[in-house]
Amino acid sequence: MDFNNNDRLSPHDRQWCQALAFKEKYLESGFVEAVPGDNGRAQGVRSHLATRFSSGGSSSVSGSVSIEELTGRFRLKLARTDNTLYYGRKIQISGTARSGEGALQVYSHVDVDLWQLAAVFVDKPVRNQEPPEEGLILKGYLRTDVAPGAEQKFTAQLIAIGGDFYLLLAAPDGVARDISLTIDAP
Repeated sequence: MDFNNNDRLSPHDRQWCQALAFKEKYLESGFVEAVPGDNGRAQGVRSHLATRFSSGGSSSVSGSVSIEELTGRFRLKLARTDNTLYYGRKIQISGTARSGEGALQVYSHVDVDLWQLAAVFVDKPVRNQEPPEEGLILKGYLRTDVAPGAEQKFTAQLIAIGGDFYLLLAAPDGVARDISLTIDAP
């Protein structure tokens, strides 16, 4: 939405409206504050992945993963590095997920300040001022739901723990089987 063309709104109000519009989009896109379920496990994991770490640009992971059975919530390791320069790097992936049996959820970590994000999109941004209300900082996850037997596109921010990079998956019905993930090359 473009709030810049409304002369009745002050720059502060334009930025606030833009931040609220972004918040609505995040909530419609499956934002959740916490992931449900207990820690689970994955059996029969096979992968063919290519990882590229870059000091000047973005790091990436591409390839495919298959999982015979997933129970509960599970962190699937997609990349690893021993080089401490790359610890904690952000890696964004996109691809397609499919579950043969049972629903699957793919989670993407989100930590966004909607007030500051809105400042980028308005003509006269309000800087060095607190947001007008609570709730304009979202910390949590965007959830992509994959129905059994269907393919679903997803985008996810991997979770970095030291030199390991994980994709967070969950089987909301308890068990999902014959899962395939195709991760696109950047």
